[in-house]
Amino acid sequence: MLKKLLTVLLVVSASGIASAQDPMFSQFYANPLYLNPAMAGSNGGARIMANYRNQYSNLAGNFSTYMVSYDQNFDALSGGLGFQAFRDQSGGDVYTHQGASMMYSNSLKINRKLYLKTGFQFSLSQKTLNWNQFVFEDQLDPRFGIARPVSQELINFPNNGQTNRLMYDFSAGTMLYSEKYYVGIALHHLTQPNQSLLPGGDSPLFMKYTVHAGMNIEAVKGNFRKPGLTISPNIIYQRQGESQQLNLGMYAQRGPLVGGLWYRTTEGSLIALVGVQTGVFRFGYSYDVIFSALNQAARGSHEFSLGLAFEEVVRSRGRKMAKIKCPTF
Repeated sequence: MLKKLLTVLLVVSASGIASAQDPMFSQFYANPLYLNPAMAGSNGGARIMANYRNQYSNLAGNFSTYMVSYDQNFDALSGGLGFQAFRDQSGGDVYTHQGASMMYSNSLKINRKLYLKTGFQFSLSQKTLNWNQFVFEDQLDPRFGIARPVSQELINFPNNGQTNRLMYDFSAGTMLYSEKYYVGIALHHLTQPNQSLLPGGDSPLFMKYTVHAGMNIEAVKGNFRKPGLTISPNIIYQRQGESQQLNLGMYAQRGPLVGGLWYRTTEGSLIALVGVQTGVFRFGYSYDVIFSALNQAARGSHEFSLGLAFEEVVRSRGRKMAKIKCPTF
C-alpha cells in the first residue's frame, strides 16, 4: 500500500511542480535584476539589495522567497555586472528552489537623449522535494492521528528522503530609455530546462516573457526649501506558460518618501506600497490585498526590501552613461 501511495504522490507532486511558475514580487523595481537582466549596472554605482516576500500569509506552510543581489556599472566593460542569489520555499521545507545568477549588461548611447542597454544572464539552480515532510497512510491512527513514525523504507527513498533536480538556464533582456521614458523586454528561461523530479521525467520550465514601461512626470517643481513631487505611471505584463498577469501602477515621490499603488489582474489584488529613500539607504514595505475568494483562506502577502545604492565614481574624462531613472520600488 505504501509503494502505491508513494507512486501516486510522486505523479501528483511532479504534475504540480511542472505547472509551477517563477516567484512573483510586488516591489518590481526594488528587485531590478529579477525583473530584467538589462538593469544590471543601471544605478551606475554599486547597489546592494535584499528582498523578502511572504505570500498568502494566512496559510500554513505558505510561500516564502528570499533574494539578495549586487550590481555595478564598469566603464572599462562598457556596461554592468550583477550577481543574484535566491531561495524559494513552499509548504515550509517540503519543496525548495534555490540558486544563483550572474549577469552582464552592455550600454549603448544612441543619441544625446536616448540609450540602450542589453543584458544576458546565466543561472544555476536546484529544486528539492523533501519526502520526510509528508504524512503517509501507515502513520495514521483513527483515534490518535499521526501516531506512528515514518517507515524505514521511506526514509531510505529515494536519497535520504529527498529528490533533487539541478538546472542551468539562460535569460536575456533589453531596455530603451531616456530622461523621462523607459521600456524594457525580458525573456527568462530561454533554454526551458527540465525541472521534473521524477527519474526520467520531462517537464520543461516554461519561458517567461516580460514587457515593462513607465515614465517620470515632474508634477510639482521643487526648490531648496521644499522638495518637488514626481509621479511615475507604470505598466508590466508577464506571461509564463498558461499563466499571465497585467500590472498597472503609479508611484509618487516627494523628498525621501515614496508611495505606490498597483493593481494585479492575476488574482484581483491591490498592492499598496510605502518606501523611504535617504542618501544611499532605501527601505520599502508593500502589502497585497486580494479581492477574490482566495482572500478568505490566504489573506494578503507581505513584502520587504532593503538596499544600499551608491553614486557612481567617474574616473574617466569621457561622458558616462546616463542612469535609468526608473522608480526605486
